[in-house]
Amino acid sequence: MTRAFDLLNLLRDSTAPMSVQEIARSAGLDRTVVHRLLRSLLPQGMVVEERGLFGVGPASILLANRYLDDLLVRRLALPYMVELQANDIADQPWTANLSVAVGDVSAVIERIWTPSTPLDLVLSVGDTFPIDSTATGRSILAYYEPDRLVDTVGAERAAELADTFASVRAAGGVGLSRGEAVPGVEAVAAVILSRRQAPVAAISVSGVDLGDQMDSVSPLAQTLRRAAASIGQMIA
Repeated sequence: MTRAFDLLNLLRDSTAPMSVQEIARSAGLDRTVVHRLLRSLLPQGMVVEERGLFGVGPASILLANRYLDDLLVRRLALPYMVELQANDIADQPWTANLSVAVGDVSAVIERIWTPSTPLDLVLSVGDTFPIDSTATGRSILAYYEPDRLVDTVGAERAAELADTFASVRAAGGVGLSRGEAVPGVEAVAAVILSRRQAPVAAISVSGVDLGDQMDSVSPLAQTLRRAAASIGQMIA
């Protein structure tokens, strides 16, 4: 079963459908093993095949949607995101996003955009980015226990970002990114901490040019921080 999940994760991260040979090479498995695993996933709809190339199947959507429907932080954050869109970024080509940490990636689980936001900049639900490259990811990582942080990004990367994480904590959980995740796209984020001070998610605003808002004490950053604090107070 572990190997099957490894294949699904590989297909998820691929930018194009893959052949059995490509999957076997990337996964470090024998082709016959990969073929057998894929054939067991096909009838369940977890993978699809077209002309000998495999990709993630539609059944994965059902699992993801069920997870999102049951996710408390998403239900709690959505009203704040709507308010943010209406009152703070309505006239800007920016998006409001809610992301969670999934292993070593930051995954978008909700987003709201303004009418002037270019469609190619709208993050889709399910988009993932290296967790240490995003404003949301950094704001979450800053509150990880040291062992968990090292397990997630490695000791070398944790040391490289130590000052960044300290700055996030000093700013009350506000993180910034300047094109590290998506070239040319800036973001400001605030971590959502539960009442037990555990990092649950992060709420952010992203766009091509956030201008003066790209500061941990900017009005937008403080609005995000207050929203994150309010959401966190409703999570045990």
